[in-house]
Amino acid sequence: MSTSAPWTLIPSTYPALAQPGRIGSLMLPHRILMGSMHLGVEGDSAQEKRLHSFYAERVQGGAALIITGGAAVSPEGGGDHWFCLTQPDHQRQLARLAEHLHALGGKVALQLFHAGRYAFADEIGATPWAPSAIASKFTRETPRAMTRADIRATVEAFAAAARFARAAGFAAVEVMGSEGYLLNQFLSPLTNQRQDEYGGSLENRMRLSLEVVAAIRDATGPDFPLLFRMSGADCMPGSTSWEETVVFAQRLEQAGVDALNIGIGWHESLVPTVAAVVPRGGFAPVVAGIKAAVRIPVIGANRINTPEVADRLIALGWLDFVAPARPWLADAAFARKALQGDRAGLNVCIACNQSCLDHVMDRPPRPASCLANPRAGQEYDWPLAPARSSRRVAVVGGGPAGLEAARTAAQRGHAVTLFEAMPVLGGQLRLAAQVAGKEEFWETLRYYQHELARLGVEVRLNTRASVQDLRAFDAVLLATGVAPALPDLPGVHLPHVVSYSDLLSGRVAAGRRVAILGAGGIGCDVALYLAKGSHPPASVQAFLAHHRLAPGWSATTGTAAGAGASPAAAANGAGSPAATTAQGMPRTITLLARSQRIAATVGRTTRWVVRSELHELGIQTLTHFQAKAVVDEGILGTVHGEERLIPADQVVICTGQVPRRELWEELADHPWLRVIGGARETRGLNAARAIREGFEAAYEL
Repeated sequence: MSTSAPWTLIPSTYPALAQPGRIGSLMLPHRILMGSMHLGVEGDSAQEKRLHSFYAERVQGGAALIITGGAAVSPEGGGDHWFCLTQPDHQRQLARLAEHLHALGGKVALQLFHAGRYAFADEIGATPWAPSAIASKFTRETPRAMTRADIRATVEAFAAAARFARAAGFAAVEVMGSEGYLLNQFLSPLTNQRQDEYGGSLENRMRLSLEVVAAIRDATGPDFPLLFRMSGADCMPGSTSWEETVVFAQRLEQAGVDALNIGIGWHESLVPTVAAVVPRGGFAPVVAGIKAAVRIPVIGANRINTPEVADRLIALGWLDFVAPARPWLADAAFARKALQGDRAGLNVCIACNQSCLDHVMDRPPRPASCLANPRAGQEYDWPLAPARSSRRVAVVGGGPAGLEAARTAAQRGHAVTLFEAMPVLGGQLRLAAQVAGKEEFWETLRYYQHELARLGVEVRLNTRASVQDLRAFDAVLLATGVAPALPDLPGVHLPHVVSYSDLLSGRVAAGRRVAILGAGGIGCDVALYLAKGSHPPASVQAFLAHHRLAPGWSATTGTAAGAGASPAAAANGAGSPAATTAQGMPRTITLLARSQRIAATVGRTTRWVVRSELHELGIQTLTHFQAKAVVDEGILGTVHGEERLIPADQVVICTGQVPRRELWEELADHPWLRVIGGARETRGLNAARAIREGFEAAYEL
């Protein structure tokens, strides 16, 4: 592939994105970069080919500049499965990576990283370093305060790392100074309580970052592109102020930084920054505020997951480049598809975190992948190649496992027929998309429908495949999914008892006093669906507030809104005991957990977001609830041996799932049969596992 990328010659529906741009001496063909993300395989020589293949496909997918996952400038700043730039073997691996991607026409920046107090002692083999000895809620450890000698060594380590990057063939470096890592820790008065020249005033708290920039400039010269990832908003009460943030951006520009890449939030922050509850482009105003204060290019990233959002933000002058990270996991051709106008063929990141952040934040880390693209991170193991011979393949079930199985099988050259008993595709994926905050799942469903049509898959809706039908195929993949499990409970068949699928599919209407039995992922989804569905959308709220029109009811109290308050205040939820600004349908929701934990099955990086939303929306939660019977008045149970009646006019059952295996035994003698997704096993089932099983089974063909 030449360095003059062919997609820049094709008329684009996103003209702002298609404009060439410059970062220092680096000319870029368009405005779509690939942001830094840790993949959980760095530094492992056995994984080197996987790393090469992963990045190579993103070069071929059109990234104007790829920023690598952070490489620690010194051992105390890294961790398990991180590159460390003081290790000769890691340097050799990185040099080979730069050489490989440069040969493909790619431009790659090496991110220079130091975790500071976010390092784990058992991973680095020592007490982590920090500006001050202040405990971290993220690691649950207390670091030691850095000495002046430590600070000098750190500055020298950043300079040496940048010198290595230039010599190894990287096109640029990015300094990590955001997300609560070391340089960000020095800037923040929350974590920097030093009494020397590195603490106290803003001038002193900026000092380390500015010394790092100066040292890198001395080490690499003025013409080597230097990006600085700075925090636009720490989302930590009492941390760096907005006024200080603007001054810091200006001082970085004066120090010789070529571009500012704006990060948002810390790992300890209670503000969601990358989850799907953050609106698309939700932090763009922060980026725009910094751009207004400097003359160098400014880059935005958080929740910019589609080309139309990115293009509009650039066209409006809010930012100069976009550097999404996870969208490149979902689709390795993110830029190429955008610039060729293939929006329909784009596999969009849904910000679920299930296979990316939840993996790499584990201890030990697991390799990053993607719910919507299970091949991500394993491109070397699953090359894009046609099957040895074409087969007639039947896929039974159009849920996530079946959709991915049909797509992958057809992509590899098989003749695929997909049978779906319902009039629409999607299965559990379609139910999940009904939940406020999970609307991005519609993008995944849209992508599958587009791909099946493009690949020529025959889709038979409203069709229950018979054994006779399936015996005519060379291979059968059973993805018949799951059904809600009904507990062995007296009264479970009373008319006011419904399953989660009945409710989310719209087959039954929601009640006013709802008890949800089961507080795992599905139970929490139902609670959020009901609570958020009780409120008008934000655009409606804004319209009503602007025109001083108050709806008649408070969603959480059932009392008339507006009494004793202005209409605008009433429209914004004044007087409501819950932390919600909406008015709407009066509804009480009680979430009942058998164990002591709410949302225990939700991934670790989003579990806290779910719990916060439940609290803010006024949803009542009750743990240690042992259900005894459903009665006309609600649901009976005990809590620590004490009998309780939970009043409800509707009881929603979210106590698990059972596999649909109607065809399994009858087809057991078929020469090529695979059972995938929930039909195989419901324990630990989620969309990521179902899609991965669909992919792997189809790849076996």
